[in-house]
Amino acid sequence: MKPNLKVAAVLILLILLAACGKNTVLNPEENNPQDISFGTDTTLDIATWNIKMFPEGTDINSLTQMIPALKADVIAFQEIMDYNAFMEMASNIPNYAACVYDATPDYRLGYLYDTRTVTLNNQYTIYNNDSNPFPRPPYVLDITWHGSEYYIIDNHLKAYGDNYIDETNSNDEEVRRRLACQKLDTYISTTLPDKKVVVLGDMNDQIAEPPEYNVFLSFINKPTEYLFADMPIAEAPTYNNVSYPSSLSHIDHILITNELFSDFTAAGSYCTSIKAENWLLSWSKYATTISDHRPVGIRLAPAVN
Repeated sequence: MKPNLKVAAVLILLILLAACGKNTVLNPEENNPQDISFGTDTTLDIATWNIKMFPEGTDINSLTQMIPALKADVIAFQEIMDYNAFMEMASNIPNYAACVYDATPDYRLGYLYDTRTVTLNNQYTIYNNDSNPFPRPPYVLDITWHGSEYYIIDNHLKAYGDNYIDETNSNDEEVRRRLACQKLDTYISTTLPDKKVVVLGDMNDQIAEPPEYNVFLSFINKPTEYLFADMPIAEAPTYNNVSYPSSLSHIDHILITNELFSDFTAAGSYCTSIKAENWLLSWSKYATTISDHRPVGIRLAPAVN
């Protein structure tokens, strides 16, 4: 190499090194496909995640790494088939504690929460003997985060259906899901009327549907009391933003009560489907070893009064 070319090469190298010292904002989906982080140190970050008949067919090692990578304060899970396997996995995740209910022998609901940021006050199930609307009783987690109390209600509503509400059949799937929503509304309005409540889970139906077969009207028709934080996803679904991309449908939801409206509209707050498949670099691998659902997360930045 000629001397002047060597000098030029050194100068270029110095420029590149100087650039590396700057805070460059990267698009994780383009530059780091394994980056699935969602939470921050200053926001309350909650996610819902159907982990598809865990641990059947699950790559537990990958899931154990993915959970803390989300950086969520609380994750609500559905489809825990083996209590002991879930608790064993949880024991291998630093700084997280697990809660799994015993209301059903399989398809259990559960939580993981970050013990560094969250204090557990209580956990309990509701509508335990009401299996028509609730094949899996809703699971309530009462927590404190940064001095404020929050109630999270995990759900896995009845699956299937045909986009038709058969008023003559109490076992119709849409009828059952609609009744579940009505009962959740009743529980919140009578038991937690002034509390900060997050209702979430695999609700097995879409929220942006015509009124004639929309099972969520108990919430949607009360816009001063409830808000589906993920409604923008439901109203403009694409393969890249829905929670159930195999069917291009969005059936995992996060609903908040009006006590959280100001937090959700504060700068930095949002709701999204988390592309957890990026951790495994492909949807096909993720779908066969982790889940056919993406997690859905909400970030809440406490509003400044």
